[in-house]
Amino acid sequence: MELRSSDPRRHARSRPVNFCAQCGDTLFVPEWSEHLDERRVRHLWACEACGYRFETLVCFPASPRAA
Repeated sequence: MELRSSDPRRHARSRPVNFCAQCGDTLFVPEWSEHLDERRVRHLWACEACGYRFETLVCFPASPRAA
């Protein structure tokens, strides 16, 4: 077995990161999330740097139905 090290920079953005719409500070997790239906999730973001709060909506594509 061979050990292979990977470049850590390659994995730096492995998860989505949001930025404050007011000051541009990095936001890693929403303060609150709401499951609206099987295709939509609403997130509430709160910036610790400036106190700005805003919402985002995530829409997933419809899954194909099994026949």
